[in-house]
Amino acid sequence: MMTSLLGRGSRRDVPTRPDPISGDARALVGVALRPTGAAIVLLSAVVLVTLVSSNSDLTGAIGAIATSWFALHQVSLTITDAPLGILPLLPTAVLMWVVARGCARVVEPDTSAREAAKVVGAAVAGPLAATLIALAVVTDASAVTPISSPNAGAALAWVVAIHALAAGAGVVSVVGRTRCAALGAPTWLPSVVRPAVRAAVSLFAAGSVLALASLLWSWSEVGDLLGEGGGVVGVLGLTVVSVLYLPNVAVGGVAVLLGGTANVGGTSLSLFEIVAGPVPPVPVLGGVPTELAGPAWPVLLLVPVAVGALLGRDCGRLRLSLQDTAFAVLTAAGVAGVLAAAVGFAAGGELGAYGFVGVEPWALGLLTFGWLVLPGLAVAAVLARRNESDEKFEETLDEGAGEAEVSPSASGELGATEEFAFEVKRLELPSMRYRSEPEPDAVTADGPDADGADARDPAVEDALEAEIVDDETPEPQPADGESEAEALDVVEVEVAAGGEDPVDSGDSPDGVSEKSSARERAADAEGDLPDGPVTPRD
Repeated sequence: MMTSLLGRGSRRDVPTRPDPISGDARALVGVALRPTGAAIVLLSAVVLVTLVSSNSDLTGAIGAIATSWFALHQVSLTITDAPLGILPLLPTAVLMWVVARGCARVVEPDTSAREAAKVVGAAVAGPLAATLIALAVVTDASAVTPISSPNAGAALAWVVAIHALAAGAGVVSVVGRTRCAALGAPTWLPSVVRPAVRAAVSLFAAGSVLALASLLWSWSEVGDLLGEGGGVVGVLGLTVVSVLYLPNVAVGGVAVLLGGTANVGGTSLSLFEIVAGPVPPVPVLGGVPTELAGPAWPVLLLVPVAVGALLGRDCGRLRLSLQDTAFAVLTAAGVAGVLAAAVGFAAGGELGAYGFVGVEPWALGLLTFGWLVLPGLAVAAVLARRNESDEKFEETLDEGAGEAEVSPSASGELGATEEFAFEVKRLELPSMRYRSEPEPDAVTADGPDADGADARDPAVEDALEAEIVDDETPEPQPADGESEAEALDVVEVEVAAGGEDPVDSGDSPDGVSEKSSARERAADAEGDLPDGPVTPRD
């Protein structure tokens, strides 16, 4: 029992072993494996469901999954000696979005360039390893399936490019502004990425609307192509394939809106001319028009003009100088043109005997740049000049406000001074001095003297007004010709006023009975105040 207790205590004293995988390493592993693993799982599920629903043999399931991995990364395939170079863009776009978000989560704005490069490298390493495995699987399965092994160099290049671009976009979205500031790049450079992407997305949305409108216009042909699926499963499969290829058709719509040409097999179409030819029997291409529906098609050129104006508005709102605003518009239009060219390159390819389906990437990029930069510069220049005038007006207002602020501050100081002076005045208010009662041996004079004292209104008024005096003010002396007895009579009158209201009687003199004047009532109110100097309280 004792041995077990000692052993238990010794095991408790052993320190725990640290986690061999640090937080940064765990994040890099997640960046490398999470998107790749999720993509492989989803592709496996789609392949298995497709094979089971079509009552096909599962022998080539592994080869089909590997082939789907290549299709996801836009790698051209060869099936029964027919090239399949045009592959759906929608799954690739979703994959790139997932990779970008995953990389953006593991970096901070202050992440160093070295750490950011590690994140991008991890995002590429995982898919690269999966591609090498897929190449081996497809090469082995090509003996029993009609799918030929793709070009290894092209496959690796596509995988690296897609994941590197997606990871770089995610990392730059977080650390781009900080790195530009550290490298001394223009302050407006990170701000033009959003207007550029917004312009590219707006053009793509307009192309999608044009493609959908064309499909709805030719819905009867689209319905006939869907009916060739041969059952519910076939129709559902064709519908899914059409949805996956819809972004490819939208890219062709963008080229048409910009005045370019889209090629669909043997058919080439633009806003000015349509050359009819064989079209692949795919529902998503059932809306390809065979002739112009009227002379109003060139009106659609207003769409890229409007998008360019929006780009100029976004750049003009950056409140830069006229020169910097022009550079911002040029940079944003260039970024949008590069994006359009890259998407156009990925959206097209060879389709068996029908030939090339897609657009010319370089032409699409140049047209995008041209249509965006011309109206963008015009609108941005107007906004830049307006901003400069507004800034001058604001500077004028600020100068006026600065001059006006002097008066409020001075008035505020004056108000504070006045308040302080008011407090000082309150402290320096004169104290109250009251005359004391006459000495006991002082005898007031009755009769004619008293009558004479009461009759002298100026002397009584001077005595009443002299009751509130300053501490430093000397006590007023009796007026010339006024005896001490007369002054004592005044004091007697004040003391008598402190009691009840005088009542006329036969004993009181005639002069005393007339004490109802305003001056005497004021003296009555002061009769009960204390003697001596007292400072009034607040």
